[in-house]
Amino acid sequence: MRNILEYDSVELSPNGRDVIILDQSLLPNQEKFLHLTTAEQVFYAITLLKVRGAPAIGIAGAFGLAMCMNRFRAKNLQAFDKEFLRVKRYLYISRPTAVSLMVTLDRMERCYYQAEEEAKDKSDFETIRFIRERLTAEARAIKLEDIQKCLAIAEAGFSLLKPGMGILTYCNAGHLAVSRYGTALSPIYYAQQKGYMPKVYSCETRPMLQGSRLTAYELTKAGIDVTLICDNMAADVMSRGKIDIVFFGCDRIAANGDVANKVGSSMLAILAKHFGIPCYSIGPSNTIDYNTPTGKDIKIEERASFEVTDMYFDKPVAPKGIKVYNPAFDVTPAELLTGIITEKGIISPKKLGTIKE
Repeated sequence: MRNILEYDSVELSPNGRDVIILDQSLLPNQEKFLHLTTAEQVFYAITLLKVRGAPAIGIAGAFGLAMCMNRFRAKNLQAFDKEFLRVKRYLYISRPTAVSLMVTLDRMERCYYQAEEEAKDKSDFETIRFIRERLTAEARAIKLEDIQKCLAIAEAGFSLLKPGMGILTYCNAGHLAVSRYGTALSPIYYAQQKGYMPKVYSCETRPMLQGSRLTAYELTKAGIDVTLICDNMAADVMSRGKIDIVFFGCDRIAANGDVANKVGSSMLAILAKHFGIPCYSIGPSNTIDYNTPTGKDIKIEERASFEVTDMYFDKPVAPKGIKVYNPAFDVTPAELLTGIITEKGIISPKKLGTIKE
């Protein structure tokens, strides 16, 4: 069995014409890599959670945009410009809560126009070729930077740990959700490499079961001691003194430090506060959205009812036609968090402005 760190969940083929993803919707039962060659395939891979995790979604979007432009047969620069904006706007709406997707796509757009300006004296053919090369290089740079951020996050989070600590985590913010190593799980990987032998408790994360299907899967493959628990068992394991610290990821952080993450995260923060357990949200600094004042301003995606009533079950587990409320995320108020960990270090949620500065 290969260690999970031996391969990445999102890659761009050497010629830049295929986005290669590990289909996370099939885990843990099947490891299948998909070659995406159209904007529609990238869109639905993100929407259907074949690729998921805020950083991985952003990288998939950048790779997808570069791939589409490498494949597009442009007659002239005007047509190339039009297609670029179409694909960018299309991918932009595939996962509205994941700010990293918007950040990376906006960065790709800046790269596009900078390259176009630099090549303004060239023919349309030469300009298009130059833009393609720059977009491909930019997308690859985004992934490399993400790997470096994850390593810095790992070191920062590791500073909070001691040998044998019990760590409660939620959803999946690990190697599968980023370019490499993870965000909320990266300190755990780092601690394992340092011989700390952490004891991880992974909530199942209803209804999509990312904690059981993905976190438990990847930590097991890495040889880390992990115990799976149902979401409603978190208070019990905390009350028994099994949990020393809580780590979970973030899809978007508002300017005031409120954190949007997989629905159920706020429940853990409330419980941690009650039991006096430190609770940290972990993610790259580009997850901070300074244009969103508070968590109340974050648009929460609502997903299909069948994820609650039918998915992963042989037969429906609720009456036919039952009303279902299925938000993908909830918001953890800043005051419930001990701190936020980014590649820039550990910071109080109330002092996010210092990162911007």
